[in-house]
Amino acid sequence: MRRIVLAALLAMALPLVSHAQGPAVSEVPKQIRFLVGFAAGGATDLLARRMQPLFDKQGYQLVVENLPGAGSTIALARLAQARPDASTLAFASCGLISLVAAEQTPLRMEQFTNIVRVAEDKFVFAVAKASPIRTIDDAIAAMRAADGKFSAGAAGPEGGLASLHLNYFAAAIQARYVYLAFSGASRVANELMGGHLNAGHVKPADIFGQIRGGDVRPIFVFGRSRIPQLPEVPALAEHGITHDDEKVGCMSYVVGPAGMAPSLRDQVAALFRRIVMSEQFQADSTRDAVTTDGLTGADLDEAVKEMFGAYRAAFLRSR
Repeated sequence: MRRIVLAALLAMALPLVSHAQGPAVSEVPKQIRFLVGFAAGGATDLLARRMQPLFDKQGYQLVVENLPGAGSTIALARLAQARPDASTLAFASCGLISLVAAEQTPLRMEQFTNIVRVAEDKFVFAVAKASPIRTIDDAIAAMRAADGKFSAGAAGPEGGLASLHLNYFAAAIQARYVYLAFSGASRVANELMGGHLNAGHVKPADIFGQIRGGDVRPIFVFGRSRIPQLPEVPALAEHGITHDDEKVGCMSYVVGPAGMAPSLRDQVAALFRRIVMSEQFQADSTRDAVTTDGLTGADLDEAVKEMFGAYRAAFLRSR
């Protein structure tokens, strides 16, 4: 009888021991459709494209699909309707956060699962090679002299980060300007070089090729600090121009639909974080003036919440 009881107990325990010691089964699909809400060729698209071969090395396929328009909300509206199984993911950014905060889209932050932060971004005020603007003082003089006809453009509709930055700059120098929205930063660069736009609000990564080639000239960095890869370009705060929205920044982060299981979210986040923090991805990011940290979990949720709060406060002040 003792042998029978021991055998029964051992038989009950074996599956538990085997399960505890065996490798975890990945819930992450082998092929992930990845939506980018901006035109091909811009900094956000470039981040996605650089991840593709690194996913291949991990045994996964990242299929990038560009759905530009409406400040990335076309792509994100598509994502919100997807199944929460990680087969479809997307890039979210300050574009989504600002438009939700300003009530300019029916989308809500609760429709998405935050997964991993890929990049934090700074922005520059840039002009074409042929522009007479070479300093902050030149930019101030040009905007004032244009008497409301100075054109400044960016990727994304009015009400987003670009117009907030440009609005506070114009207000600080007591000038007026015309804001022009484009579907992507590549369009901004083309309009600058074609002489159809006086200035652009862009990420350095969006125009690094044009900067290196001398076709586009950055005049200043919006904010308090310079960009290490552009040490000669002053920050606007150095000119004594600051604003109340210092926490209104930008980042690009991976999101899935709401309702993803916590275990799946953690596995997807771990996979993306391995890619983002890899030596190759970090080297490429540093070269293009992009800060990447792979923030995940509760820390990422808090960062998104804080940025949303800053945009919401800025929107309410502007009413």
